[in-house]
Amino acid sequence: MDDSVPLRKDEDVKLLLKEYLTSMDLTIARELDEDGNWGFWIRFGNYPILIDHRKGSHFCVVAFQITLKDEHAIEHLNQFYEKNDAQFVYELTRAFTSPLTGYTRIIERGSVIGYTISKYIYPYHSEFNMRTLDIALQAVVSTGAVGASFLKWMARVIDFQHERGIEPGDTDPTRLFV
Repeated sequence: MDDSVPLRKDEDVKLLLKEYLTSMDLTIARELDEDGNWGFWIRFGNYPILIDHRKGSHFCVVAFQITLKDEHAIEHLNQFYEKNDAQFVYELTRAFTSPLTGYTRIIERGSVIGYTISKYIYPYHSEFNMRTLDIALQAVVSTGAVGASFLKWMARVIDFQHERGIEPGDTDPTRLFV
């Protein structure tokens, strides 16, 4: 008795995802296809989302990336990591995760410069449907929006402190957390 589950082929999965995205009134901004790796950049509201497939795998990753540009915010963010600030890490984790998503840090030259919120989907399996895709997209976008708001709020506190000429520190009266 063969217990293997029949899986869809790459071309069938790509067509299925395109069909679902079109049915959901989402625009495919760009298609990627290189050496067996493929994916789609889409717009979900104002947010760019990547649906990425790696050659040889039977899943795709729905990803929302947030990258900081302000050097002061990047420096301040990394100070929390250097101090191993448990409360900050807790608040950050709370902002960037949900029961449906996870996050990873984006590290460049040894500093955290952003985060990627992701959710795995399994369009190769017969149980995959438009509802599953919609749940994944909504999960990464809603979690990403909360995470982006958290980082914007943190950056505003930094901007405000620099305008007043105060260096952020542990004795800061406008502490990020209560």
